[in-house]
Amino acid sequence: MKQLELWIRIALVNLVIVALLGLTLRGKMVFSMPFLDFKYILHAHSHFAFGGWITLALLALMTYRLLPVRLYEKPVYKWLLAGILVNAYGMLFSFPFQGYAFYSILFSTLFIFTTYGYAFVFTRDILKTQVSGPVKLLATGAVAYMALSSAGAFTLAYLLATKSQNLLLYKDAIYTYLHLQYNGFFTLGVFALVLHYLQAENRQALWFARLLHIAVIPSMFMSYLWHYPDPVIRMIAVAGSLLIVLGTVWFFIMLRPVRPAFRALKPAARPVAVIAMASFVLKMIFQALTIIPALGPLVFANRPVIIGFLHLVLLGFVSLCLLAYFIQAGLLPYKKTAGFSLWLFIAGILINEVVLFTQGLGFMLMMSSALANWLLLAAACCLFAGALLLAVSKWRRHHHAFQPESRQELKAFRAFSRS
Repeated sequence: MKQLELWIRIALVNLVIVALLGLTLRGKMVFSMPFLDFKYILHAHSHFAFGGWITLALLALMTYRLLPVRLYEKPVYKWLLAGILVNAYGMLFSFPFQGYAFYSILFSTLFIFTTYGYAFVFTRDILKTQVSGPVKLLATGAVAYMALSSAGAFTLAYLLATKSQNLLLYKDAIYTYLHLQYNGFFTLGVFALVLHYLQAENRQALWFARLLHIAVIPSMFMSYLWHYPDPVIRMIAVAGSLLIVLGTVWFFIMLRPVRPAFRALKPAARPVAVIAMASFVLKMIFQALTIIPALGPLVFANRPVIIGFLHLVLLGFVSLCLLAYFIQAGLLPYKKTAGFSLWLFIAGILINEVVLFTQGLGFMLMMSSALANWLLLAAACCLFAGALLLAVSKWRRHHHAFQPESRQELKAFRAFSRS
């Protein structure tokens, strides 16, 4: 488990860098920074958030928590995770200076091929394990959608490299990539870890996993309705919306049998997990509502709402789920400093979401306020400060992560390790 400890420490440092890039973007919207290219920094921010933070943390947890020792100790996983990390840093140091150009495209391509390798090796190994059916389905689906999302990334890279003026294909490539990452890889990967911890092996969990899985491709067509109102496309999109609604309903049905396991969470992890799950439900509701003809095109033309939705999923759902998991697993020591840092980070998420969706509503009503950019800057400051303090507390006291202070904590940790 020392290997997992190392990857989580690195991932938390990467979260700090992601937050710093976000703070830079918000600062550029308020202050004059002519020496920085906004689009270049934005590319670095988004790519490193995906590669350096979410992908690294999620794949490390899936490797060392879902696979048995005999499999996760194979050297190939160290090399694959190291390849993901190196290429993520390659994108971090190339995008701010050149945007989409030779080196950034090179590292992006190498990153994608490394994830292909991981998807192949992990799928082959997890099918050999005794993990439950729902977890197997979600875990294999997660890495499959991670690989499949590269279709959008390659299309986008081609359009940018050739300086194509096809704006519709450009947006469709972005939406396809984001959908398969957010609603495929991230969502299925998180719930693979959650259901594994909760030991959810019942029919409710299996049906929830199935609905979550099969909704990914049909619901992707909802992203195309904003410019392509074809009857066949709409039928597939409607089916996707209905599957999302069913998946949300089944989520609540699934919660009933696992209430005891949820109540057994550490007091520090429980409220964070509740906020994360609430964010998941909001994500599903917002996503399903875009099927409404009068609402869908308006949303896809509303930049604040799109950014708010992306941050709701990336920060409110996925990041908080990961942080709650870190606390529960003893990977993040929860003392006074860490507690303050975590709630400062959560405050930044809440401010960010409220301001962005309010700004989006103002956009719909043809209203705007200069105060919004200052509030978003304040939210970015909270996110950066919270992430920095979390990483510092982790690095300063990482030796406590697997040294419980009492016999009760030792028993609890051993029970979690066997789950």
